[in-house]
Amino acid sequence: MTTAKINRYRELLLRLRERARGEVNHVALALQEEVQVNANASAAPVHLADVAGEAVDADVEVLHTERGILEEINNALARIHAGEFGDCATCGQPIAEERLKAIPYASSCVTCARAQDSPSY
Repeated sequence: MTTAKINRYRELLLRLRERARGEVNHVALALQEEVQVNANASAAPVHLADVAGEAVDADVEVLHTERGILEEINNALARIHAGEFGDCATCGQPIAEERLKAIPYASSCVTCARAQDSPSY
């Protein structure tokens, strides 16, 4: 992969990272507000599990997903720094340009990703 392409992916990943960080912060604040509102309704001590309504459950799921994406983005930036970006972490073959355009933080080629996702019996 050319240096120019790697630099474009680096810039894209940095923008994605900032967006993901913003989303994580936004959802975390929403969770805190939801817990505080529910805590103020009663004088009893509150644990997150005690007030976890559907909205809180959904926010927790979004937070978990966004943190996972943020971690994958940081790993992709580390691969760029190490000179390993664009190569499958499993088989070492180049990751298709189409895959990187769709998922710039992808660490594996389509074949290896499918193998990891399919159950082995």
